[in-house]
Amino acid sequence: LIIGDEVLAGAVVDTNSPWLCKLLHNRGIDMVKMEFVGDNAETIQESVLRLKSVVGTDGVIFTSGGIGPTHDDVTYDAVAGAFGRGLAVHQATLERMAAHYASKKQEVNDSRLRMATLPEGCEVLFCEETWVPLVVLEGVHILPGIPRLFQMMVSAQAHRFQGRRFHAVSLFTRVGEGVLATPLAQVALEHPEVRIGSYPKGQEGEDSVKIVVEGREAELVAAAAAAVEAAVAVDRAERH
Repeated sequence: LIIGDEVLAGAVVDTNSPWLCKLLHNRGIDMVKMEFVGDNAETIQESVLRLKSVVGTDGVIFTSGGIGPTHDDVTYDAVAGAFGRGLAVHQATLERMAAHYASKKQEVNDSRLRMATLPEGCEVLFCEETWVPLVVLEGVHILPGIPRLFQMMVSAQAHRFQGRRFHAVSLFTRVGEGVLATPLAQVALEHPEVRIGSYPKGQEGEDSVKIVVEGREAELVAAAAAAVEAAVAVDRAERH
């Protein structure tokens, strides 16, 4: 869940979601849905609950943005409200934040205190590189929108996110999508256990289309890739 008026306005380009998608995919986790919302508590609550209904009790949700000290940073409040929780100052977060600002000869004022006021009953995770907490409530992982912090904090907890790894074969062809669409659809129909995607480079010619066959069972992926090679003129294949 990407949060921020600035993202919806195009003033800031979100880089957290593609980075997260790649990390989770490499760790065998399916990213099933993504939403973009502005800095509105009610809208954020609606999105959180909608995503929760998709991933279920065992699923994981990530939010990016809206946990700073200003009036439009409402993510903690919104996520807490979505699950009927209140907010309270988290002492360990406050102490880490106070030490950080003391090292810069600054104090924790009321605005900064908001960044240590977290949903009641949440799990709080820290990493060595920053005082900023990774807050977890009902499977919702609340993270800052700043890419450096977002990536650092997720990477520090990556061991928590592990599924069955994917196997994939990439096939490269000079055949255009308009020609290969029918045989590719037939292969997909005969091999429903795998995903088959076709990705053109924009013009026909050498390696103009990349076909990716992917799944969690190596044997099924290999069989589907062989079927594609039998149906379409393939120049080369890469297995990974």
